[in-house]
Amino acid sequence: MIDLALLRIIKYREQFEKVHRYIPRSAIDKRTKAVADDIAKYFKMSDEEVIDFPSFRSMFFTTWHKNLAESDCDYYNKLLDRMQTDVSDAVKKNIINQLLELEFATDVANIVQEYEQGEEIDIVPVIGNLYDKVKDSMERSHAQEFADFDDSTVGENTDNDGLLWPLDCMNQTYRNIIGGDQYIVAARPGKGKTTFLTHLNWSMCKQLPSNKVIVWFNNESKRQRIMSRQIQSALYKTNGEMSAMQKAGTLREAYIKEMGSHDRVRVYDIHGKNNFHLEDILEGVGLENVGGIIIDMLDNVKFPTRKDIREDQRLEQLYQWSRELGVKYDCPVFPTSQISNEGAGLMFPTENMLKDSKTGKQGACDGIIMIGSSDDPLQQNNRGLSMPKTKSKREGMADLREEILFDADKGRYK
Repeated sequence: MIDLALLRIIKYREQFEKVHRYIPRSAIDKRTKAVADDIAKYFKMSDEEVIDFPSFRSMFFTTWHKNLAESDCDYYNKLLDRMQTDVSDAVKKNIINQLLELEFATDVANIVQEYEQGEEIDIVPVIGNLYDKVKDSMERSHAQEFADFDDSTVGENTDNDGLLWPLDCMNQTYRNIIGGDQYIVAARPGKGKTTFLTHLNWSMCKQLPSNKVIVWFNNESKRQRIMSRQIQSALYKTNGEMSAMQKAGTLREAYIKEMGSHDRVRVYDIHGKNNFHLEDILEGVGLENVGGIIIDMLDNVKFPTRKDIREDQRLEQLYQWSRELGVKYDCPVFPTSQISNEGAGLMFPTENMLKDSKTGKQGACDGIIMIGSSDDPLQQNNRGLSMPKTKSKREGMADLREEILFDADKGRYK
């Protein structure tokens, strides 16, 4: 549950009355609970259909919370400012429907318990009435747009629209990268996923408009290590050479010259966070400023699902969600994944060797970029680059199976 999105929803009386009883208080921040409780007080003493924020702010600080510390006042002021922005219809429907489903499940469980204890309950119609009630309350999609013949893209786009790949062999085989694409980048641990992405970022930043940034969500390493690798890939320098530049005071200027700005790639630590937290960060960056999204590793992002769902089904929903981010922000998305033990020592692993995937991850992407490696010590700097599953191959081209050189000392592939 994302705290800010929830507060943005229940600032409307109609939505508040639908779901306030089933807000999972154990899953939200204590400060969110405080604001939600105050929203309840506000609607109880007011006939307004939506919170008037000047009035609410005044009561919040002068009546309900008089003795807040200065730091807390700053936090709540910023939170109230951000609450005034509405969430998208998709987020609103998702959260409201989850809470209504929770209400339905709780009511059904109570009725079943009473029935099993011998209470005289006509269980089928009672549960049927609950179903009808929740069905009528759930948020539905209306007036959905659709594409017909005149709304096709035939003739508008070519394989050369969008962003080039960082390697010639990829550009020869695959069309350019375009907004809405999702490519899974997979390798065994420690075999070059991060370097592939930092190399890719450098390449994309050379082509993106100056306002666009790459948002990197990290729940693997430390963000400082990733940023160091990004600087290395951009400058194509060894650690020793970069240290010398740092001492000489030229490192930052050289990086800005390559990337366009010092924060062209923004690495956020998201260890233990859920998907709503990621959406909140992207919203802060801005719809018009996101040029690419990296999620390393997407499998570890918490995602609300039923308790009894299989892991591959959870991952399928998670990868579908990340793909929708690319459509929303009109940018490519690159989640990372591990290759399972079956792919250890193989230069060209197959798509079924994605860890914990079955077919879920494969169905939610435009391509799987596999980075394979050999156990042969004489090939320790060689990598096998392939895309065993792809929707972006140029017409007439064979599948890519290319051996490339991994320059670990300077952070690029050749």
